[in-house]
Amino acid sequence: MATKKQQTFEEAMKELETIVEALESGNASLEESLDMYQKGIELTKLCQTKLQAAEEKMAKVVTETDEEKPFEVESE
Repeated sequence: MATKKQQTFEEAMKELETIVEALESGNASLEESLDMYQKGIELTKLCQTKLQAAEEKMAKVVTETDEEKPFEVESE
């Protein structure tokens, strides 16, 4: 059984934008709208998870010895 490749942040955002446009058009049936809404919620959670991971990664600085340490802002 092949595993499905997880979407990138950009792919998920593009799909989410498409869903929002489709929902705003009002041309979908109730069932289609509910399905799109559910998919949109899933995509939103995926994007939030990816953003949180990126934020945590950015909050660390890698030293010359490949040692991670928290990012600290220098006071003036």
